[in-house]
Amino acid sequence: MRLTALLLVLPLAFGGSFAFAQAKKGGGPMRIPTDRDPSVSVNVFMRDGGKNELLIGTRIWPDFPEYNAAALQRFFALMKSLEPGYRKDDDVAYTWQQKGKVTKCSIYLESADAGAKSGTGAAVGCEANGVSTLAVPSLTDPKRPSGSQDPKHLADVMDMFKRQSDRARANIPK
Repeated sequence: MRLTALLLVLPLAFGGSFAFAQAKKGGGPMRIPTDRDPSVSVNVFMRDGGKNELLIGTRIWPDFPEYNAAALQRFFALMKSLEPGYRKDDDVAYTWQQKGKVTKCSIYLESADAGAKSGTGAAVGCEANGVSTLAVPSLTDPKRPSGSQDPKHLADVMDMFKRQSDRARANIPK
């Protein structure tokens, strides 16, 4: 009897929250979270054929389901665009702190530290290139950060990642 009740309640609970989120979607502009809103970090570790390591991080906010959908879509699109060269590898989480003759890069999407005027941006950094994590600039206007809401944001992130990782690979101690 309990199993039957649970099977009846689960679709209502999840279906109801999904329907509520869908109903709110068309009801006006999407609310954008601030750095003060509680969030949860999501990290994925990847590695390429040369054993170079990559951490991709994003944040989601419990009170912003519409924004989370867009943030996760960007996150998965970035992972997919990196997949020809990088593969998800959970073991990287255990080797991340170890020094070696590989690059260790990080891409943080939905970063409040990226300097976007409204909402969030992204920051990219790689060890062995002599610079710390940098805000991703807009390719169309390099004087301003690329905002997460910009349609060309992922292209800006990929460009910065390529430049940072190439520079880091050139500076790896032999």
